[in-house]
Amino acid sequence: MLPPYLLTELSQAKVSPDRIGQILKQTTFLEVKSQTRLVRPGDVCNNVYFVLSGGFVCRYIDENLEIEKTINFYMPDLHPFMSCIDSFFSGAQTRCELRAISNATVLAIAKNDIEAMAATDSNFFTFYHSMVTTALQEENDFKLKIISYSSEQLYQYLITTFPSIIQRVPSRFIAEFMGISPEWLSKLKHKI
Repeated sequence: MLPPYLLTELSQAKVSPDRIGQILKQTTFLEVKSQTRLVRPGDVCNNVYFVLSGGFVCRYIDENLEIEKTINFYMPDLHPFMSCIDSFFSGAQTRCELRAISNATVLAIAKNDIEAMAATDSNFFTFYHSMVTTALQEENDFKLKIISYSSEQLYQYLITTFPSIIQRVPSRFIAEFMGISPEWLSKLKHKI
């Protein structure tokens, strides 16, 4: 069964029950253990995933430059639509990983299946376009905050706007996202 938020989005786009049935036939439910990498750097990410339970971080990895940086968070109530954007649209190898931060369940749909449905069903295309646009806008908003906010402002923003990140994501990934050390994050927590 599809999650309620996904059914709502499909319904609002007027996707037919027959198409929803087809989507169900073309999806795979995956159980992912905590700290497992669903997608690794060097993979070609050919799926989109809907987070049904648990959570994930997307981390940019560059071994040559020794960079590991959290760039996004995915949970059922926060950015539930995930993929490695640098790979999904281009077909190139990703430089990112999707790592589970807790035991999780995801729904995987292959890019080829999505594109075939979008090419033949204008309502499904509307749904898919809306999901991609929302995901890109949310990711861009995060990047703008990282670039423009001080550490204290960014942490305050996360507390106020996305308390689920503070409550459920390990501190090391929050610190990576903010571009500060775990020790500095600890000081910020005590200060705020």
